Amino acid sequence: MISKYIKELIPDNSRIIIPDFGAFMIQDTPKGKVISFNDFLKFNDSVLLNRIITSEKVDAAKGKEVIKAYVADIEAAFKAGESFAVEGVGYLSKDGQSNIVFTQDESAKAKGKPKAAAKPKAEPKAEEVKPAAPVAEPKVETPKPTPAPAPEVKPQPAAAPKTQPTPAAAPKTSTYNNSYTTNKNMEIKTKNNKTLITVLIIVAALVIVGVLVWMAIDFNWFGPFKKAKEAPAPIEVVDTTPAIDTTAVVDTVEVVAEPEPVIVAEPVDPSTMRCHLIAGSFQVESNAIRFQEDMRSRGYEASIVTRNSGYYYVSIKSFQTRAEAVAEWRNMVVENPNLWILIK
Repeated sequence: MISKYIKELIPDNSRIIIPDFGAFMIQDTPKGKVISFNDFLKFNDSVLLNRIITSEKVDAAKGKEVIKAYVADIEAAFKAGESFAVEGVGYLSKDGQSNIVFTQDESAKAKGKPKAAAKPKAEPKAEEVKPAAPVAEPKVETPKPTPAPAPEVKPQPAAAPKTQPTPAAAPKTSTYNNSYTTNKNMEIKTKNNKTLITVLIIVAALVIVGVLVWMAIDFNWFGPFKKAKEAPAPIEVVDTTPAIDTTAVVDTVEVVAEPEPVIVAEPVDPSTMRCHLIAGSFQVESNAIRFQEDMRSRGYEASIVTRNSGYYYVSIKSFQTRAEAVAEWRNMVVENPNLWILIK
């Protein structure tokens, strides 16, 4: 039943992950859908789970049990040395190195038959309309412009005789206001003078104090009041240089230790443990896939490994034992100094 759901999800998805097992990767090409299998993408993205919940009307827990049973059937076929058929998609099997191999079913490449174009509906024939007899256009008389009425001219009164302007009376100034303004200005000047005098006194005091201090230091006025310092006790000099045996010959050749790789290990089942040489890590899956394709174009067996942190790691080689991975790391670290080892 799950094979049916996988087949139904292929046209609308670029990948279909079987949780805790692997993922079908779908790529559109001019020849149709090209499907491959990646056994490193195992996290649950809920695409297949949601299809099971919707189709079989079960809850999430039941849907996960259905997927577990499906994975158990695949593993049982592998243990029996047989391939497992995903109907309408392809066949899963294991090679001699316990790697999962996928063979695509040719029928899964079909793009789907294009829908026949709907026949256009026949347009209704337009009724022939016979032209009516020409109707004479009514004559439009152009109205004659009406002359604007002449403005009325009102008689202006006779000009009054010119009279000399009377000079305006000078404003009266109050003696009280003048005296108040004068007193205010005097108060402001007095305050300014007091401030200036205060500043001058402070500056003069600072100068006098500075001169007195300089004279006291220069003429050593405080010398008689200082207590005579006691003579320091003589310091006994002890030779602490260790004796060197000149007859002994010491080999000073420095032993250079072999470089050790950075190794990160996650809790895994020892029976399924793999050691991967990691060349790059990414948070975005599309970037990891692009880097994987670049590594494959250079001749590496690149694959994508996921960790519990959610990062995507691009492995360029994988081994069953740690010793094999370390040995290959030492051969490749000069060309790829950023390589490190992930045990998962």
